Parts: sequence; structure tokens; C-alpha cells
Amino acid sequence: MKPDLSGSLTACAGDEVLYLFGLPLQNTTLDLAADVLLRAAAQGQCRNVYFVNAHCVNLAASNADFDGTLRAGDLLFADGIGMRIAARVAGGRVRDNVNGTDLFPLLCAGATQAGLALAFIGGKPGVAQACARNVVVAHPGLKVAYVQDGYFPAAQTDAVLQALRESQAQLVFVAMGVPRQEQFIHQHGDALGATVRLGVGALFDFYSGAVPRAPRMLRRLGMEWLFRFLIEPRRLFARYVLGNPQFLARVLWRRLRRREALTHESLTG
Repeated sequence: MKPDLSGSLTACAGDEVLYLFGLPLQNTTLDLAADVLLRAAAQGQCRNVYFVNAHCVNLAASNADFDGTLRAGDLLFADGIGMRIAARVAGGRVRDNVNGTDLFPLLCAGATQAGLALAFIGGKPGVAQACARNVVVAHPGLKVAYVQDGYFPAAQTDAVLQALRESQAQLVFVAMGVPRQEQFIHQHGDALGATVRLGVGALFDFYSGAVPRAPRMLRRLGMEWLFRFLIEPRRLFARYVLGNPQFLARVLWRRLRRREALTHESLTG
């Protein structure tokens, strides 16, 4: 029996929004996020979906175009231990680590039951195809309508977008890395048609088997970043070894400025 995805989006999303670094993050759970996205896809709604982690915050601080892209997103979710720390410092709480990698199997299961079609764009040649094969095995009956690696030349972009529209996929997973994937979604939103578009980073690498994912215990402890760094130290050195202290400094600086503002307000009020 197919699930009923005709209900209200706001009813299952909840009304709680957590503002961090000026970004409105949906403070929800993985299950509720999956429900929202599946309903949007079934109803033919356009949604640009981004997963905001510490690396995104660092890039947005120095890249005005990327910052604008994030702010123009329809649904933003807090991804990773860094955002959880930032929320605690700000006096809030992130309900769940809503990241694309953990959300993916929930979306695949729901799409299989509802008869929704998926499209994969990004990754190295062969990786997205391997990911598609693996998820179809894991979810018999799942329809993957379109697969394209991320190494197509710019001159072929229009052809890729046309093929995607013709596939009639309703959930589009874009794995080009931050910030390219978010900017691709933002720039080509109209051409992507009535779809839910998600920027999913290294998701294809994980589900294709090209890159191992951290053990579940490390993920629960918020240490997946360390595992990824140990696997790919040269590529991820700047992001984690340099980026994590920068992010924490931003968190503490914003907290300090907020306290100063509150103190000033109380003295002048």
C-alpha cells in the first residue's frame, strides 16, 4: 500500500525554526524531515534543500554569493556536531542531526512505497551509477530515472537539465560538493522543474562503496568528521584542522557580541 502523501506540509514539519548565523534552520527529526520532503515531491512542489554544517558556515562568512544562496533556500537543516555546539552556545538545542547521508535511506524507502522517481547528479564517473545500483538492490522497486556524473563540461549543462526534466524525476540529489552543488541548484532552479532538489555532498561516495563511512558509534559521538579526515587527510585538512577552530571562534564571537548587545540594551533601556 502506498503511503498517503497528500496532507499538509506544515503539519508534519512543525513550526520550530532555529536561527543560527542568521539562517533559519528547520529544527526537526530525520523522520519528520523525510516526511516533509516526500510530501513536497509527491505534490510537485519545488524545494531547494540544503544541509548546513560548520564548513558551510565558514564558506558563507567569506563568500557573499554562497551566503545568499543559503539564505534563498527553501529548507535548511542543521548538519553535524558543529551546529549542535553552536545551538547550545546560543541557548538552544538541535533536535536531530539531519544530514543528507542519514536522510537518504528514509527517502529511498518512502519513494519506493509512493512510486516517486529519483535522479542523481554528481560524483566522479561511475560513482553515481554504482550508488544507483546499490540503492535499487536495497530498495526493490525504487525507480532511479536519471543518473549523471558531475564531470560534464559546462557546454553540456542545458542538455543535462533537459534530460533530467524528461526523466520526470521528483527527487533530485546533487552531489558536487559545497558550494558548487548549492549554487548549481540555485542557478538552475527553474530548469530543474517541479522537483525537490537536495545538495548531498559525499553521499554517492558512501552509498556506492567508494568511500567508507564512519562506524555508527563514532557518528553518535559526533566524531564522523575525524574519521573522514583520517581517511582523506590531504583533501580535508583545510576543512577540519583549520576550519573547525575557525568555526568555533565564530560561535564564541557571536555569543560574546550578543552578550555585549544585551548588556548595552539593559544599560540604555
